[in-house]
Parts: sequence; C-alpha cells; structure tokens
Amino acid sequence: MDQPISGENTAFEELFRQHFVSLCTIAYYVVDDKDAARDIVQDFFLGFWSKRQQIKLTHDFKHYATKAVRYASINYLKKTGRVKLEELEVMDGLAMQFTTEDKEVRETRYRALWEALNRMPEQRRRIFLMSNQEKIKYKDIAEQMGISINTVKTHIRLALLFLREECKWMVKPVSLLLCCLQLNLLF
Repeated sequence: MDQPISGENTAFEELFRQHFVSLCTIAYYVVDDKDAARDIVQDFFLGFWSKRQQIKLTHDFKHYATKAVRYASINYLKKTGRVKLEELEVMDGLAMQFTTEDKEVRETRYRALWEALNRMPEQRRRIFLMSNQEKIKYKDIAEQMGISINTVKTHIRLALLFLREECKWMVKPVSLLLCCLQLNLLF
C-alpha cells in the first residue's frame, strides 16, 4: 500500500466518521448481527482504502458505500449459510428500501427517540446516555454515581424496555436501531 498523503488521512477519517454508523445500520438490517455488521463495514473501509487509487466513483461515496456494504452483507449470509437464495432477493429489496428512507421520516423518528429519552427518570436517562452515548463502562458509571454495577445494569435494561415501548409505533423494527445509531447509542 502506498504511503498516504497527509490530506488523504484526514479525508478518509472524515468519510469513516460520516458513514460508519449508517453503513453499520444497513449491514445490520441484512445480517441481523451487530458484530458481523461492524466487521462487514470495517472490512469495506479497509478494502476501499487499500484500493483507493484503482476505484473510480461514478456516483457519490455514500451511494457506492451503501451498495458495497449491502452486497458484502448478502455475501456474508451466503457464506454462513444463514439464508436461502430465494430470500436474498427479498432481503436485498428491503435493504434498498431502508437506505432510501425519507429524510423527514428519519428526523421524526430521531425526534421521537429523544422525546422518549427525555421522559425517562433523570438518573436512568443519565446512566443510559453515559453508557451508550459517552461509551463509559458500567463499572465507571457505578463509581461516578456512587451506585452498584447491578443498579447500572438494571437502569440500562429498564431504559431499553422503556424505549421499545415508547417507540413501538415505528413501522420498521430496525428504525429504533437507526435512531440509536444516529445518536451513537449502539456502535
């Protein structure tokens, strides 16, 4: 691999930051496995970076990345034998529909999630956001708040149950995942 030009590193990091979460959501929607989705997206970025000189984009990066991750996710399912070939077409159609979701609908869901978060008891919301948004470990949360790790786990579990109930009106089950991902609550 060629040595990167200093500006390339910054550009690559920016692409990664901008698109990682949405690409993980697309992969998760297809493979239904958070770890596999992350691996697929990370492999995509590694492959893209190593072949950046040969790749000629005909559309914008998001369009290219979305298709590449969707196909990589489908290939993952084929390799692991988790899906029949006739189901792949249906899943591909659903994944495509998911990626083109209307911006207004996404924003409505995003707002609804934050409204639900704001209706939680203060301590539960704070613990949930510390864990999922700030990526603080349960042990560290417990120490900072002067509570036990089990209490932290209970608050996280209750917060997730609350969010599932409050946001059950969302048409697609993965929409809550998308909203959480946009808030950096899961990945």
